Amino acid sequence: EAETPAAKGSVNTSKPSALKMMRPRKSGRSETLSVALPASIVENAQGGELKALLVGQMARALTIYGVDEVVIFEDRSDAPSSDEDGISNGMAFFARNLQYLETPQYLRKQLVPVHKDLKWVGLLAPLDAPHHLRKHEHLPYREGVVLQKGWPAPTEDEKGCWVNCGLPEPVWLRGKEIASDVRVTVRLEDAEAASTTSGSLRGRGRGRGGRGRGSGEVQRGVAVEPSEPRTKSGLYWGFQTRLAKSLKAVFEECPFERYDLTIGTSERGEILGLGRLPKFQHLLVAFGGLGGFEEVIADERSGYDAATDPASLFTRYVNICPRQKSRTIRH
Repeated sequence: EAETPAAKGSVNTSKPSALKMMRPRKSGRSETLSVALPASIVENAQGGELKALLVGQMARALTIYGVDEVVIFEDRSDAPSSDEDGISNGMAFFARNLQYLETPQYLRKQLVPVHKDLKWVGLLAPLDAPHHLRKHEHLPYREGVVLQKGWPAPTEDEKGCWVNCGLPEPVWLRGKEIASDVRVTVRLEDAEAASTTSGSLRGRGRGRGGRGRGSGEVQRGVAVEPSEPRTKSGLYWGFQTRLAKSLKAVFEECPFERYDLTIGTSERGEILGLGRLPKFQHLLVAFGGLGGFEEVIADERSGYDAATDPASLFTRYVNICPRQKSRTIRH
């Protein structure tokens, strides 16, 4: 009988090699990658379905390349505004779909309200990011949402709250009482250290992520900063979505001390390539609208004088496709 390739010791293709991204590292990662995108991008697509598919493709690309922060900035003062959200329709649609896709599937029912902008999310491919864990997958961290109050603590007078972390049973978040329906990043305690108490969850029912527990064993955890999986274990933990009301606000409202390396992209940028990036702590890569950063800055909403040279805003201002054969490169 002929041997299969696996039997001959060839590469095992039954599991993606990318699963190594699920392995915590001894050293964390302090560097961050941010991407700034104009809200008008989605307005280039005709109809809600195509807009949703465009956002879905961008969300996949952001995840594949490990982007930690997505900044959506207003770039057109004439963009139709949303009375409901106080921002442009394009930005509201863009942000709402991005945030939906970044949220782990088991949290969406509780965290994401039904909205007309999310009508087409069923067509979008999942991100499959490390923090979108299946029930059988194990990492020191999980994303969770605080369940409704009223269920007993594992031990009498113990402070904390129950959290749905996508596991068969809720996790007891010890030490903090957090409001219901709040998303939290949870560091799980070692399963062997999970205490066995007389307090049981039997009879809790299935409401909003809870299920009855037949034994007294309780999985516990603590709430941590959303950045801890990255800084302590080197894990990619999805992207934060930040909204900026102008191009200037992209820089001025930076959540870090500053972006120490900024790259703007334009067909009018320098053609020299970026063979190797200099060392950085917080990198920002920014994309302009259909007419480039010149058009963004010329708009009264940019926060800059219309005569400002776009290249002066960035560490490097580069043309990433100098031999393009189309009049425009649409993102």
